[in-house]
Amino acid sequence: MRFPWIQNYVGSWHDDEGRVLVIAVRDDEHATVDLLVNGKPMPRPWCSGRPALGLAARYSPSDGPDLDIDLGRPGFSLNVNYECADPPHERESLSVGVSAYEADSKAQEFAKLFGRLGRYRRENAEPARGE
Repeated sequence: MRFPWIQNYVGSWHDDEGRVLVIAVRDDEHATVDLLVNGKPMPRPWCSGRPALGLAARYSPSDGPDLDIDLGRPGFSLNVNYECADPPHERESLSVGVSAYEADSKAQEFAKLFGRLGRYRRENAEPARGE
């Protein structure tokens, strides 16, 4: 049986600024994501302050290897791309980017809430893979 690529995203991922992505896979193309800041759900001012919990995420093999996380505003998403570990010094990581419509100046401002957009590293050395 072939291992679905989306399974690489499962688990808790931490950046250097206190943000955590917790990703749970629902099927071969869908996941849910919680975004925590300093241990608490990140409030989304563009969604009346609702917390960033249970965000819908989609992986489309035909569109590339990244996981697109819907942030609750049209065209506004967090895009993560899994990168394998480079032992012995590195753990698995996610490169991160924010997408927004060019004309959506509010979303451009909201993007600043995501910090420097560095790498998120897996909390555990071993991936949490579902069977």
